This record gives sequence, C-alpha cells and structure tokens, in this order.
Amino acid sequence: MASMEADEWLQLLAQHPIFGEPTTQTKSGTLMPTVRERVAVRGTDLFIAVGREVRWISLKACKDAYVRFESKKLRGTDTLRADSSADTKQEAVAAVPWYKLGCEALTFDIERLAVNTSGKLLAAVGMHQVAVVVLPTPGAMSKSARGGAFTAARLETVGEEQDDKSVWVDCRSMLLGTAPRAGTPKGKESRRHSAGFGAGMSVAANWSVRTRVVDVLWHPLSTNDTHLLVLQANGTIKVFDISEDVDSPEQTLSLFSASGAGSAGFAMSRAVSFCMGSSTSAGWSRVTLYVLTNTAELYSLCPVLPRRCNLDQMWLEDLLEAVELDVREWQAEEYETSECIYTPPELIAARAAVKWLDQILDLDSGKSSERMYLTLPSSLLLPAAAQGPYLFQPEPAPVAALDYGSDSSESDDELDSSSRGVDFDPDDACSVLYMESASGMGIGLVAIAYCDARVEVFADLEPVIGAWVDTSSHGTHIRDLPVLATLSSVDLAVKALASCESAKESRQIGSVALVADTLSPTVFYALHSHGVHRVDMRSWTRQLERAIGLTSESGRSAALEQLLHSLDGRRGTTADSDGHGSLARSCVQCIIHTNPSASRPAIPVVGAAVVDDIYLSYSLVALIEPNQLIGVSLPLSADSATEEADNENSTTAAADGSNGSNRRRLDLSTGANDVVYVPRLPSSEYQVPASLADGSASLQQPRLVLRDESRGESGVSEERLKLLGSVVSQLRGQLSTVVDAHAEMRERLDLQVQEHQRQHDKLSAISSGFVKQIGQMRRSQQRLDALRENGQRLSLRVDQVLRQLISHYQPELTAAEHEFSQEVRGMDMRINGADGYYQLVNRLQDRVNDMRVLSKLLNARANTDARRASAEGAGMQPQLSKPALAKLEQMLEDEQLRIKETCERIQDISERVDSAGDLA
Repeated sequence: MASMEADEWLQLLAQHPIFGEPTTQTKSGTLMPTVRERVAVRGTDLFIAVGREVRWISLKACKDAYVRFESKKLRGTDTLRADSSADTKQEAVAAVPWYKLGCEALTFDIERLAVNTSGKLLAAVGMHQVAVVVLPTPGAMSKSARGGAFTAARLETVGEEQDDKSVWVDCRSMLLGTAPRAGTPKGKESRRHSAGFGAGMSVAANWSVRTRVVDVLWHPLSTNDTHLLVLQANGTIKVFDISEDVDSPEQTLSLFSASGAGSAGFAMSRAVSFCMGSSTSAGWSRVTLYVLTNTAELYSLCPVLPRRCNLDQMWLEDLLEAVELDVREWQAEEYETSECIYTPPELIAARAAVKWLDQILDLDSGKSSERMYLTLPSSLLLPAAAQGPYLFQPEPAPVAALDYGSDSSESDDELDSSSRGVDFDPDDACSVLYMESASGMGIGLVAIAYCDARVEVFADLEPVIGAWVDTSSHGTHIRDLPVLATLSSVDLAVKALASCESAKESRQIGSVALVADTLSPTVFYALHSHGVHRVDMRSWTRQLERAIGLTSESGRSAALEQLLHSLDGRRGTTADSDGHGSLARSCVQCIIHTNPSASRPAIPVVGAAVVDDIYLSYSLVALIEPNQLIGVSLPLSADSATEEADNENSTTAAADGSNGSNRRRLDLSTGANDVVYVPRLPSSEYQVPASLADGSASLQQPRLVLRDESRGESGVSEERLKLLGSVVSQLRGQLSTVVDAHAEMRERLDLQVQEHQRQHDKLSAISSGFVKQIGQMRRSQQRLDALRENGQRLSLRVDQVLRQLISHYQPELTAAEHEFSQEVRGMDMRINGADGYYQLVNRLQDRVNDMRVLSKLLNARANTDARRASAEGAGMQPQLSKPALAKLEQMLEDEQLRIKETCERIQDISERVDSAGDLA
C-alpha cells in the first residue's frame, strides 16, 4: 500500500507561525462561486495569502533547519551549523524566519495568487481588484544578513505588539486599472482607496457579479514576462503590460457580443475561468485563449499576443505552411456565379491567417536567429474573434444519468433542501485547464470542472486557427462551430467515512479548481471543499497518441473506437466504499480527504501547489481553511520502455486483428521429437491484478484532515468510533485486496519457477548436444586442415611438372629466332663491348682532340719563332713550312670527317640492334 505521508520536515512545517490567523479583518460571504488559489510557489519559496496579507517563507530554509537538527542529534558532520537554541525538531523548523510583504495596494481580501515565469512579479487577485507586487529576488533572505541585495528592500522587524515574530518586507505594489474616486484625497491615500476594476461606478455596481475578477493569467510569450491577462465575469479580457502602464490596459477583448452582453443574456451566462497553452505548445494552441462560462460553454480567442512578444521563428513557419495547405484545400470549394463569388468562411479565415503570419515574419526579415523579439504594430493587434461555443461530441452524460449508488433515487426537492444556503448551482462549470500530451505529437487536452463533483476531459483533435473581428462590418464570418472530442468523465464524489450520507450529498463539493502538475503534462489536481484529487491521464493518453499515429485508416479508426468505448464504458458504474468508480481506480486518486465526519462540516481546500525541487522532493502542499498546511508526497512514476513497447505491440495487434497465440518458438535440441516448444504458462500475457494496476490508486489511503478544535478533545464518542471503524474497515478491505493479489502473483511466480526449471533442463540438454557437435566439428576441422596442406603440396608438384612439359614441347624461341638473337648479341658486343666500335671511336676522338691542341701549340710556337727570327735576322730557320702545315691540317680534317662518318654508321647499327632486340 502506497503511503501518502509527506516528509517529516513538511509535516513539521504545518505548525509554523506563518500559518497563523490574519492580522487584518476579512469580509465573509460571496455573491458567486469562486475558485480560490491562495498558494503560489517560486522555486523553493512558498507564498500564501492570509486575508489581506501575503506571507513568504523559504522551504529550503525549513528543510535546512530540520537537517541541521538531525545532524546534531546524530552527531553528523553536516556543513550546516546546528541551531543550539532548538530542543526539538518542531522548534527548529518553527524558528525559521518568515516574511510579510508590505504592500500599499493590498487593501482587499486576496483570493488568488499567481507568480510569473521569471519569479519577479506576483499577482494578487481580489473580488474586484488586482494588484501586482514586485518580489525580491530568489535567495535574497540569505543575502540580507550580509547587507546584500535584500537590504535595499528595507527589512523591518515587527514591533512588540505582534507576537508572530515575522519580518516586514516593504515591496513595491501597483493596483491595476485604477482611477481615484470623487472626493478621495490625492497622494498615498488615493492608492489605498482606489476602486479597482469598475472604477467610476457606484459601490453596489462594483460589488455586482458583472465586474468581478474571476481569473488572471501571465502571458507565456511576453518578452519581459510582464503581460498579465485579467478576466472579468462579464467576459471582458484586459491585457496589461506592467512595465508600461498599470492604469490602462494594452488591449481589451470581449467574449460576448453586444447583444449577448445585456442584462437578460448576461444573466444566463458569465465567464468563470480561462486558460491558454504554454510557450512550447504546438500549433495555434500556443496563442489560443480558452474561456469557460458558468453554463459550460467554452469559447476560444486566437491569436492573443502582447505588443512586445517573444516568438519562435520555426513555429511561425510551421503555422504558415499548415495554413497555406488549408488555403489550397478550401480553394476547391470556391466558385463564381453570375451574381457573386462564393468563398467559404474557412477559406476567408485561412487567407487572413496567411496574411497575418506573413506580416509577422516580415517584421524580423533578414535575421537568422531562432527567437524573434518583436514589437507588434497596431495593425497586427486586431482583436481576436470569439470562436464557439464548442460542440462536445459525443455529448457528456449528465450527472443524473450516472449511477452513483443506491441513493440516486432522491428527489430534486430533497436535493434542493439539502443545498439551501449554497450560493452556486450544482450544474455550473467553474474551472478549465489546457494540457498537452508529452510526446512530439502534442495532442491538446481540455479539462472542465463542474460544481457537481465531476471533471470532463476532451481532446482538441481539430484546433482552431486565428480569427479576427472584421472591423469594417463589426462582425465575423459565419463558420462551423469548433468541436471537442469527449474522452472521459472524472468522478470527484467523496463520501464521509463516519456517516451514511447519500451519494448526492457527497457531490455538493462546491467550486473546483484545477492545478496542473509541473512534471507530467497530463497530470492535474482538483481542489474542492472535500479535499484534493489527483488525476493521472498518462496511460490512456499514450494509447490515444498511438491510435492517432497509426498509418492505416482502418486500424486508426478501430483503435480510436476501442479506446473511446473503454473510456465511455467506465461511466455509469456503481461507486465503491471510497466513493470512487472504476475510473477512479484506474486514474483518479483522492490524496487529501477533508470530510471524514458527517457531523462536522468539510474543510475547503483554498490553494495548492506542486513542489518539484530535487532537494525538497516531489510533493503537493495544500492550504485548507482557515490557514492549515497539508503536505502530500507524490509518486515519481516513470514509464519503462518495455511497458511502452508491450502496450504499442498490443495496440497494433488489436488494430490489425491479431493476437499473441500465433507466435511459435522452435525447439533446437538435437533429436527432439516435438518441433515446437510448448510452455506450461498460460498462452496469454501476464496481466497485473486490477487492484494493483495504474499505480495502485485504489490502495492508497488519502490524508485525513480534522478540524483543529476536534484534535484536543478527549474521550470516546460514537462519532469517533464510527470514524475509526470506517478507516479500519477500509484498511482491512485494502489489505484483503493486497493479500488476494499476493496469492495470485505467488501462483504465477510458482508457475514461472517451474517453467524456468523446465527451460533450464531443456537448455542443458541442448547445450550437451552442442558440446558433442562442437567436438565432432573440431576433429573434422583438423582432418580438413591436413587435407588442405597435402593439397597445397600436390599443387606445387603439378606446377613444376607443367613448367617442364611446356619448356620441352613448347619452347619460347625457334632455332632461327635463337640464331638471330645470338647474332644480335654478337653485334652488340662488337659495338658496345670493351673493344667495340664505341670504344674505338672514343679513343680516336681523344687522339683528334690531342692533335688539335698540339696543332694550336705548334702554330703559336711557329708564330713566335717567326717573330723572333725576323727580329734576330736570318739566323733562325722554321721547322715546318706553310705548305706542310696546310697539308697536316687537311689530313686532320679528313680524319675528322671519317670519324664522323664512322660515328653515324655506329649510331645506325646501334638503332638497328635495339629494334632487333625489341623484336626478339
């Protein structure tokens, strides 16, 4: 059985002085049902609204104090210094300082808190006023002791007249849409007594339901995260840019038309809640605002963008591509007659969307960044047209048509008499929440909560596209109403444990607030006057995504029909002892029960927030009236890849009409008689017991909350015995369910052990056969290796014999060719040999060169001798005469000519020898 108990430090935090009574007087009574969310979380900081005060405490500091005390008790070596003044863990946690935000604008009872994404601004919402508080930076409390950034906020310790030991933090605050009343003094007092929304009207008109503020929302695409959307009950939506102007809205949108906003039409319908997609939503849902009325009519306004926005360029391009495809599809429906050209309204809207997207993209043309930080001109801030009301197909079954137990036959008069004094209609819708599946497909899910303890879940399979009010004709083109696919109905009825109240009485839970989970996009929490329910839609949203993702049209239709039938089949079931039907056992879980005794009124839950810090753990902190904190540990469940693969295979098999009985596993053992291995386990796959499926929601005991005045009472009373008996009876029933599931699982495990032993024996036999076969294969391999070596030796001998035969019977040259070759070799030796022509020519060339040198020397000596003889007289006679020298020169020239001819002949012979060698 899963425990819903919170961590010990979180339980000790419930006794902290921050959860004391408010110091200012509050007004009681409301004119219409309201969804209160007086809790907000910024990282590890917790903000709560108590009357007209906003209180702040650091959850991290609380856990640090608990860890310090435990480390001191256990003599640990924690780096945090233990507080020696604390004797108990309770005192250590209670000693953590807490703060009050000093804001001049907070002069009204706060019903809702909303922190923007950056954590810098806090919106405090009253019945007719909205104030924005500039928060100190996160972690500023730790800096205040050192004179850091928090010192600038002017910390002032509360005086002795107050004993709550809080710290006053003076923060800047601004009241939205204010204007001084007539006769109000100027200055600071004018800010304290400003009229808020509906300024300039009488006091009675200001307190009417028409001007009441019903919801606020920080726009996720604001550039500086400073745009706040305010919804009034008359359907007016005002967009404020806190950084620019808090008195006048940047944009004003109207949900109801002029005719529908009159007294008669407005009495029938009023806005109660709104929501929109996140900054990562797919398609137009990122800029679509969903508005819910008390008559369960859902409208959408698209697109809703602030003037200074931060957009994803790829997202805009994908939108443009999709809308251009719509234009091409609807152009086939356009035709021309003799009088006019008929254009479908869908084509007109698609063309307008294409034009708008083109203009948006042109504002950031020439830049390659993925994010576009734009300031939209007035031409692109046209008011979005309200599209709707949505059609729910199929129509959700009313509560009266569902069987909620044996008390369903009570008359309407009894129901009316039991609900006297209640200021709401049980059939009213009160809250809407937009979610998106976790996969890349991004299927939009819309949850609508009703005051009769139910939540309807729809799928937005055909999202709307942008539509604007035609300012020229002051209207919009008539189009088909948008459609939402009805998926499931969630039952939130909670019966008192120690009572016999009827099922209809258990459904009078008042307004329901829907809070999204911060970790799982398809998990949300429903807050009401009887406790808190956790709704986990991950199991069937995965099935929905797989069904839509099937490529086969028939398979997709069959899978969707099967899923919707299974979800719809969960309705109309008889409630169990917990007040939950079969749907609650699968995905709905009551985690906080504030109505354990029928003799005492239930304690409404007025706020809750999810804490997902890794140091603080994954928990839900809820605030119940008057100012009591309840902490609940949440399960961290991750879907395994095996489970998803099995679900995918089962869904595909169901769509294809196949099952797992056709699968066969072969027996590979040697000499096996049976070819197919037949297991002894059942042929169907193992199914988790229904009592333990989907996170064991039916086995989890909710946190029971008693009023403070009943805790100190002593003695035994009939009511207490009934309450104790009911709790013990539930625990015994749940334990019996666990025991039955244990017996079933034990039987299955025994079969699996036997099957494992049988498979082990079978595999052992197969392994022995494989060992024998491997030995035979090794011996065969050795013989093959020997044969391979012998074959290689024989191959070499064959090659040698073949070469000898070829040389004998097929020589390379004939006798004539061999003779010619020998002659060529001889000629080559005579020419290129040691005594060949080349060597002879070289020696002759050397001799000719020597003779030339000698001739020159002789000529020079003869000239010298001639000059000497002429100078000395006739005593000297020349050795050679001129004719002799001329003859000698002639002889040398002839010899040189013959040498040249010889060289040419040698060159010719050498070329012929080379050519003959090539032919050989």
